[in-house]
Amino acid sequence: MRGPRRPEPSTNCSDPEAAWLCRAERRSCVHQGGNEAMATNPGTDQQDFILGTDAVDTLSGGFSTDQIFGLAGNDILSGGFQNDTINGDVGNDAISGGSGSDNIQGGAGADSINAGTGDDMVMAFEPADSDGDVVDGGLGFDTLALSFTDQTTALTFAAPDPIAQSNLAGGIKVTNVEQFMIVGTDFADTITGGRWNDFLNGGDGNDTLNGGIGRDMLDGADGDDTLNGGNGSDILSGDIGADTIRGGYGNDMGDGGVGDDKLFGEAGNDHLTGANGADALSGGDGDDTLYGDVAFNLIHSGNDTLDGGSGNDFLNGGLGLDTITGGDGNDRVGVTIGHGRDTINGGAGTDILEVQNLSGTFTAKASNLSNTLSDGTTFINMEAYSFDSGMGSSTVDNWTTGDGNDTMRSHDGNDTLSSGKGNDSIDSGNGVDIVNSGDGNDTITVGNGGKDTIRAGAGTDTVTIVRRDATTNLTFSISGVTGTLNDGTSVTDAEHYAIHAGSGSDTLTAGAALSVKFYGANGNDRLTGGKGSDWLDGGAGNDTLKGGDGNDRIIDDGGANTIDAGTGNDLVELEIASGTAANSILLGTGNDTVTINAFRGLTAGKFTVDGGTGTDTAAVNRSMGTANMSFVLSPSAVLTNGDVTLRNVEAVQIWTGSGTDSLTGSALSDLFHGGGGNDTLKGLAGNDRLYGGAGADRLEGGDGNDTLQATYSTQFDTQADKLYGGAGNDSLRINQGDFADAGTGTDRVYVDLANQATGVSFVFSNGTVTVNAATKFTGAESLEFYGTSGNDSVTAGALNDVLKGNGGNDTLRGGAGNDRLEDGAGNDKLYGDAGNDTLIRTNEIGTDSFDGGAGTDTLKFSFDSSMSVKLDLANNANNGGMAKGLTVTGIEVVYGSSQDDDIRGTSANEKFFGGGADDFLFGGAGDDVLEGGAAGDLLQGGTGKDQFVFHSDGFGTGDQIVDFTRGQDKLVVDRSDFGMAATGNPGLVVGANPTASGTGPQFLFESDNGRLWYDRDGTGNNYDAELIVTLANGSTHVSTLAISDFLFV
Repeated sequence: MRGPRRPEPSTNCSDPEAAWLCRAERRSCVHQGGNEAMATNPGTDQQDFILGTDAVDTLSGGFSTDQIFGLAGNDILSGGFQNDTINGDVGNDAISGGSGSDNIQGGAGADSINAGTGDDMVMAFEPADSDGDVVDGGLGFDTLALSFTDQTTALTFAAPDPIAQSNLAGGIKVTNVEQFMIVGTDFADTITGGRWNDFLNGGDGNDTLNGGIGRDMLDGADGDDTLNGGNGSDILSGDIGADTIRGGYGNDMGDGGVGDDKLFGEAGNDHLTGANGADALSGGDGDDTLYGDVAFNLIHSGNDTLDGGSGNDFLNGGLGLDTITGGDGNDRVGVTIGHGRDTINGGAGTDILEVQNLSGTFTAKASNLSNTLSDGTTFINMEAYSFDSGMGSSTVDNWTTGDGNDTMRSHDGNDTLSSGKGNDSIDSGNGVDIVNSGDGNDTITVGNGGKDTIRAGAGTDTVTIVRRDATTNLTFSISGVTGTLNDGTSVTDAEHYAIHAGSGSDTLTAGAALSVKFYGANGNDRLTGGKGSDWLDGGAGNDTLKGGDGNDRIIDDGGANTIDAGTGNDLVELEIASGTAANSILLGTGNDTVTINAFRGLTAGKFTVDGGTGTDTAAVNRSMGTANMSFVLSPSAVLTNGDVTLRNVEAVQIWTGSGTDSLTGSALSDLFHGGGGNDTLKGLAGNDRLYGGAGADRLEGGDGNDTLQATYSTQFDTQADKLYGGAGNDSLRINQGDFADAGTGTDRVYVDLANQATGVSFVFSNGTVTVNAATKFTGAESLEFYGTSGNDSVTAGALNDVLKGNGGNDTLRGGAGNDRLEDGAGNDKLYGDAGNDTLIRTNEIGTDSFDGGAGTDTLKFSFDSSMSVKLDLANNANNGGMAKGLTVTGIEVVYGSSQDDDIRGTSANEKFFGGGADDFLFGGAGDDVLEGGAAGDLLQGGTGKDQFVFHSDGFGTGDQIVDFTRGQDKLVVDRSDFGMAATGNPGLVVGANPTASGTGPQFLFESDNGRLWYDRDGTGNNYDAELIVTLANGSTHVSTLAISDFLFV
């Protein structure tokens, strides 16, 4: 374990390009252009590199991630709000981590370390060399790293309870440290972890490692070690030696390493690997995975013994002569031919034997009789099979399985594969094959080669015939129960077919099949569906495709095609890359959809579409075109210069190109994209979507709730677009130079001036609003404004509006309604006014003023920043980090950032949400609601009837409430988040050492230290007990708790 490397100081204080400051004789030498400081200088809001001297220094971090090095001297070192690295080096140093998950090393000397809030790492290294450090982990899940590798006697170490101060080797005094990283000696050590997630390494010697409670990592290293995981999902590695590994409760991972090891999964779904040596593996309870070895070389393999125990297990012995017992449950046993002659007993349950590289002949006997594979492996009590001959295998395989749900894959060769009554999956690969799938709902695939014989048997079977290599014309048809392909292939008793043809001109007919998937590939194909929902893909060539009954999908790519979709609600997709070939599409009955060049937007091909009966939609993409296009939907409509004729089509979606286009829709919901040019788009009735694109466009929504946008979402132009919403509740988006008339209804106008440099000033109203000389709108009821980079002044209206400042010194007023206001860069003033408003700070640069106004208003901070929030609603002079320079009034709800925040309230009733890191929330006077969120938070309600809210994202990290008053404050628990029933209360066990009992969720409260735990299943086995919170009232821990102190929601 190495600490942060001590840097070498610069000697040139005058160099303006220096990355950090030079070292001065006494205290300070501040580089004018960098982010670093020395000696008594505090950190900045950026990432600082702070270097002390050999004298007595006082160094502190800022709001970002800092590196602080005290060097020699008795230094006072303080971290900031983020995840800092602090190294005291030589001297008796006083180190405070502050907020964040810090990495702290005291160095030589008698150091006093308070890690602060956050999940901190404190590295003491060799305790024998310690001068008596005092370590207080503070709040959060803190880890102390200790190495005893230089100790000359065996180590006995047990992780202490973090609440009380404990004396460790080397005179180290420890409190509030939850987790330990321990490296033992070269002797026979006994190392025991605590309630949290410990890392224990025994070193050389025959060690005993006990994980205890928590998700621990145990490494025995050299020697014949004993590893006990205990509760929790642990990772255990025996390394070198004859080790004994016991997982205990939880889903454990055990690896024996080198040597003849014994591994016991015990309770939980465990993963055990014997690795090298002759190992004995026992899964125990749960659905376990057991591997005898993974090296797959004869030098290190061993003859392993695997026992799955109860549960649905997977077992694979690897190389060697292995003995495998499945035990109870539905197990899977893996075998590779040539890896050793195993002896296998599936045990009780429905077990599957999975065999790789099987070749030749195999006929299954009854499961209670002994069977033998080609390499001498014997097995009994296996009810189903999964066989694979291996990639590249061309042997002639003759396999017969039983009545289980079997899987067979034989690759190349002229094979005969037969199964029984189960639901089987059979892939015979290439070659002239015979497949007898028996009864059941089977899936059968035959590859290239031809002349296959398939007997599907009773049940609902699916047959896939792959003939992609075929160059001749294929013909497929069904007569009675027999399907015939003209290459000599016959299929009996199948219900569903998939045929992949080659480069010929193929004729594939569904006949009486329940459904088909026909892939024509190249050639002039004729594909005919049947009574089901079919998939017909003509591919390239001049194809004739008929869907028949059912909801079909018909696809073609190139050529002059004739398509008849038939009955049902069909989807027809055509992509023509080049040429002017004519395509005829009859959609038939049903509510059908046809798409033309939807992905490429090319102008190739000519199309005539007849929708037939039903409500049909045509989507035409000619966005790569340059000609002027026009279209008016009618019973027989033509897209002029688009080579598309639509008859009996009720709704359209059209993308045009760079020409000057005119498109008119229908009474239904249409979609038009104008592209370039000065376009006219008319939606008429229906809920239409009209996008003008580049150019001076005219958009008319007509009746219905329409969406009108002057340009695409990623485009900006200054062309004079005109948008008319018409009747209905419309949304209209305009840019610089545009005009919008929202029409009747409750309409919303979006004014996007993000690309403009000159600020605007206007007051929203239902009448005509002049944004600037070139931009106006009228008739809107609500506003969404995206500001310029200049100084904007905007007042919204009576409904729920959105105002975003962008750049410049903006003044934004929400007016009535529940509004959303964002500041942007610059010195901004945001006023929520009436309503329950949300004010968002997205940029910490600038001196902003936020006033929520009347109502219950919310302040949020952007999660994109790497800075913390320091917010004091009672005294804004204390604000810092993301709240630096921010003046706040009239705010009742605050959401912090994703970093370590410090949020403090007033005498009013407020609600604070900390977010995803280690936060400090202080409610002040009033009845407050505090929710720390994920990680370990410090909560102080203040006076009043406060509520502290907990969700599962904070499980295990453990918040701390410093002023919990029983009978006044409440612990609020989300039932669904905690896995509780919607009614009734969970159990509560109170005592010095409370123990879960029963089968339901329970809280465990330690009366001697105020810690509250939650056990989801009441056993502490299947789910670990998770620390929720530590309760105190001043300097005294809360000593008792009742269900009445909770509020379950």
